[in-house]
Amino acid sequence: MESMAVLLHSSVSMVHLLAALVALLAGTAVMYLPKATLAHRYLGWTYVTSMSVLLLTAFRIYTLFGQFGIVHWGAIGSAGALLVGVGAAIGRAAVPMWLRWHYLGMGASVTGLYAALVVESTYRLLPAAYFWWGTLGTGSLVLLLGGGLLYWRYPAWAVAYSTVPAATCSAPPVAPSSAR
Repeated sequence: MESMAVLLHSSVSMVHLLAALVALLAGTAVMYLPKATLAHRYLGWTYVTSMSVLLLTAFRIYTLFGQFGIVHWGAIGSAGALLVGVGAAIGRAAVPMWLRWHYLGMGASVTGLYAALVVESTYRLLPAAYFWWGTLGTGSLVLLLGGGLLYWRYPAWAVAYSTVPAATCSAPPVAPSSAR
């Protein structure tokens, strides 16, 4: 119970936790639902917004080391992956292989989110003596497995979505006109 009190020690940590839960739900849904749909786009922006809040609040929480630490470096990497994924989709007109960069950036972002969940959970559950192996070891394992899955799934994903017209991904559908 002491770990939960530390988790919820401030309003910043409450916002951080809520943003993490929204990001986990939205990110997981985006991964499993069909791509290039209105639901994909709205859930994707929900994910990006919640991850942005999550990352910004991460730099206001220093309970683990009392200073900037290894988990903050993970947040910087996560922000980079998120920027690559979002930047590719927004700049699709100027980025020739935007779909690949979007897949890799967003896939790395969600993988990093799952690794952060494992890190947060294990460092609260395991004794401090096991931090480097038990916490960072399992977090690294999640990153390796997620990276392998992204690599393994990319060819099938690319074939399925390489023919998606850019207009399908970029703008919400327009309601049909009833002009007669």
